[in-house]
Amino acid sequence: MSKTSSSSSSTVNNNKPSLPLPPLSVPSRFGIVQQGVFRSNTPLPNQIPFLKTLGLKTILSLTPEASHPTLSTFYAQNGIEEIPLGMTLWQPYQMKDYRPISDQLVKETLEMILVKKIGPVLIIDPSGIHLTGIIVGCLRKLQHWNFASILVEYRSFAGPTKHRYSDEQYIEMFDTDLVNIPLDPPEWFAEGERMWREEEEEAEEEV
Repeated sequence: MSKTSSSSSSTVNNNKPSLPLPPLSVPSRFGIVQQGVFRSNTPLPNQIPFLKTLGLKTILSLTPEASHPTLSTFYAQNGIEEIPLGMTLWQPYQMKDYRPISDQLVKETLEMILVKKIGPVLIIDPSGIHLTGIIVGCLRKLQHWNFASILVEYRSFAGPTKHRYSDEQYIEMFDTDLVNIPLDPPEWFAEGERMWREEEEEAEEEV
C-alpha cells in the first residue's frame, strides 16, 4: 500500500505544469518592411531574446553611436554582421537645410538592403522614426509607391507629434536614380518590379 502511494505522489510531482515564459520585449517601433527586412529603434540588451527569433544576418545601423557592448557580443556570437553606416555617413540635422540625412547614407543603405545575401536584415536608429523612416520611404519610392501611401506609412510610425516635414520633403524629392539596383535583387523586389512593368505596359496599350 505504501509503495502505491509513493509511486502516485512521484507521478504527480513529475507532471507539475511548467511556469509560463515571460513575454518577449520587442524594440520600439519594430515593423516588417518586406520579407526578411525589419525596422526598429536601436535595440536594448533585454530585447536579445526577441532578436533571436528574427534569424538576422545583418544589422544596418544609421546612428553615429556605438552599440551596447552586450548587443555587440550577441551579434558576434550569432554570426550577425553589424554595419555601422552612421559612423561615417551620418550628418547632424540642420534647420537651414531641408536634407535631414545625407544622400550617400540613403544610397548605400538602400543598395545594401537590395543585396539578397545580407538578409534577413534589421535597419535601426535611436528613434526608429526619422532616419529609418526616410530609408523606408525612399525604398517605397524605388518600389513605385505613390507619395500619399508613403506618408501614411511614415506617419504610422512617427505618430501625430513626431513626424517632420523635412523628412517627408526629403522622401518626396529623393532621386531614385542615385541607387544602383543589383542584377539579382531579393525576390520581393524583383516581383514588385515585374508587376509594375506589366501595369505600365497595360496602361500604354489602353492609350
